[in-house]
Amino acid sequence: MLKCKDITNVASDYLDGSLDWKKLFFVKLHLFICVNCKRFVRHLLTTIRYIGGMKRQTATSAETGRILALLPEQDKNKQ
Repeated sequence: MLKCKDITNVASDYLDGSLDWKKLFFVKLHLFICVNCKRFVRHLLTTIRYIGGMKRQTATSAETGRILALLPEQDKNKQ
């Protein structure tokens, strides 16, 4: 039987349909029993659908420069 932590680790694979039949069976069994994990997966699906429907925006180089100027010096060196 899978634990709740296991469900959080495979939830996106479950929603993508990329689990093998055995893992899928145990995920569905756990979701049948555990209301909290069922809620977690439902919220994850809602988030994925919401983000997928958002309009994509690209920052201009001026906007990117302004944001980078606000970063502390130690973070700029990592770029």
